[in-house]
Amino acid sequence: MKKFTIQFILLILVIAGAVFFFQQNLDLSNLPFVPKQSVFKELEINGNKLKVEVADTQDKRSKGLGGREKLASGEGMLFVFPKQDRYPFWMKGLSFPLDFIWIRGGEIVDLLHNVQPPAPGQTDASLPIYQSIEEVDKVLEVTGGTVERLNIKVGDKVEGI
Repeated sequence: MKKFTIQFILLILVIAGAVFFFQQNLDLSNLPFVPKQSVFKELEINGNKLKVEVADTQDKRSKGLGGREKLASGEGMLFVFPKQDRYPFWMKGLSFPLDFIWIRGGEIVDLLHNVQPPAPGQTDASLPIYQSIEEVDKVLEVTGGTVERLNIKVGDKVEGI
């Protein structure tokens, strides 16, 4: 009976240790079959509200808006970076024009208007690269013409970041 009790206790300890180990080291969010929910925020620039999808991981930033058919007026994608830098962007996989709004600490520091999508058949190697003139920690992409329509300027504040 004593031998059985010791074996039972050892078995329970091994199972508990295995459960603890796998709980600590298994991150299910990286598995391909676990859907990742998009996160949306509402930003405000000059009293104009924009619903933006947040791209705050490397995967989301790499994909960006590529492959989408359109972007509705009043919507955008906010790229959030871990540190300030001059991050490069291109128009790979896009079929509609974009405005780039370069943001540092909640303030617009640079703008790029109405960047056109690649021509049909244009190779990735020939796509232009776009960067801010200053280091930024966020980039907001909106439909081409939004910056002009909403009278967005360098120095404007972005609320809700």
